[in-house]
Amino acid sequence: MKHLFKFALLFIAACTMTMGMQSCSSDDNNDNGNVASEQNQAIEALTRQYLSAVVYPTYGNLANECENLYGMISALKVKLKAGSAVSQDEIDAICTSYKAARKYWEQSEAFLYGAASDFEIDPHIDTWPLDVPTLGEDLADDAKIARLDAADGIEYARTSLTAENLGFHGIEFIFFRDGENRSAAFFNNDEKETDADIVDKGDVTALEEVIFATAVAGDLRDKCFQLEVAWNPNASSTHKARVTECAKTSSDFETTVSKNGLTYGENLLAVNSGNSTYNSWKKVMEEILVGGCSNICAEVADQKMGQAYRAATGKPEMHEDEETGELVADDPNYIESPYSHNSFQDFYDNIISIQNALYNTIDDDTMLDPSVMAYLVKYNPTGAINLQAKLQAALAALKACQNSGKAFVEDPGAPCVKTAMDAVSELDDELCSAADWILKN
Repeated sequence: MKHLFKFALLFIAACTMTMGMQSCSSDDNNDNGNVASEQNQAIEALTRQYLSAVVYPTYGNLANECENLYGMISALKVKLKAGSAVSQDEIDAICTSYKAARKYWEQSEAFLYGAASDFEIDPHIDTWPLDVPTLGEDLADDAKIARLDAADGIEYARTSLTAENLGFHGIEFIFFRDGENRSAAFFNNDEKETDADIVDKGDVTALEEVIFATAVAGDLRDKCFQLEVAWNPNASSTHKARVTECAKTSSDFETTVSKNGLTYGENLLAVNSGNSTYNSWKKVMEEILVGGCSNICAEVADQKMGQAYRAATGKPEMHEDEETGELVADDPNYIESPYSHNSFQDFYDNIISIQNALYNTIDDDTMLDPSVMAYLVKYNPTGAINLQAKLQAALAALKACQNSGKAFVEDPGAPCVKTAMDAVSELDDELCSAADWILKN
């Protein structure tokens, strides 16, 4: 398939002129109605493949890995409370699971237009920067730690902790520092936290941090179960049961899209049925390309990389705060994954999520037919060539950042960051151009 795709692009370049000449011929027998019907059938087929090959398995993998992560952190808590020693291998396994879950999450961000946005799961599990002073207050509060350690600790975390300290980044702080896994000795000796913002709030021990991390990991697991269940009508039955259980005590838990009783996947496929929120198959394509792929491009370039880069280079801009609506300056500390030094990997996986959505494959630089890219290859070959070029340029620029020898948090103003920002922005423009062409043709 890889060789077929490369051959297809070369073939397109050779044939573009001929195709253009044919489109101007008065003998063209292609009836507009037949073409439109053919396009709709193609989009329906690629959408089904998009769901079954990309969206459903990505959310399924995310849910499974977060379940695994919670299980390991929970087991760590049990051992530490019993006074049993843990090995570095056990801590490393937690860190490996965290990064695996993180990868699945970042590779889902090309379809944040669904449950992740509507149920506010994205800000619930992936807000940054960490609110360390408030985290210090929580960890130093014996009553809060007792509640987090209770049978309903997960629900307490979900409803009582600030969003900045929930989800991935609260867990990241506990198990990573300065790009390294925390040492087993820290946990075995129940050492005290040394971060200045936490020390200022009182003595906090390793066990208290693990109690916090266990409850937060349980909440992360539940919210990722919700993502899977909200999209996939054939999601894991045990995950469905857990979401149903959570819905009994949490008002922010829903088990379907809550639009005519359809899951998000079913809603995407229900065009022209009277039940879907999409009134045409081309609007579905627009959602995939703009509501999904373009939006994460803009976030990576303008916010995830942009805020810290502009602040570091002395050119901060004003932007609207998502919570207050007020204009605020770029935050130099607006850096995703600073403790694990995973930022550049996060950004790269965001663009891989776009590649997955365009190719209908996961972590594979081949093009499936049907797919968005295959559709463009057939109907807009020049657009396919341009989009492919911008996609590969963005991935190459981010790979150069990864190979620069410094983490994003160490040098957010590096020249490679600006190069990557520009490349991702150009990809964004090409995605929007592709969507615009599809809507008009």
